[in-house]
Amino acid sequence: MRDRLEGSGRMKLDVYEHVLRLNAGFDQAIRSLTALRKHGAFKANALARFAALLKETRAAATSYIVSVIETAETDEAGRRFRERKAQERADEQET
Repeated sequence: MRDRLEGSGRMKLDVYEHVLRLNAGFDQAIRSLTALRKHGAFKANALARFAALLKETRAAATSYIVSVIETAETDEAGRRFRERKAQERADEQET
């Protein structure tokens, strides 16, 4: 995954868009469970339990995904820093 994130800018953008859609989907599911509480056929405590499970799953999934992204971004920042410093040294030697 890290290698794919570092590849093209479009690939990285796709990853961020998927994280956004994933979180939006979890939010929609949680809102829907909350809305279902208005209907007497559903037990509020059961719906609350499912909402809590969704929140836990959202947090765990987001934590994992963001940790992979953070590692890839840190690696890229380090690589770009090294490239910039090497270019600056080369530029200084030319003058």
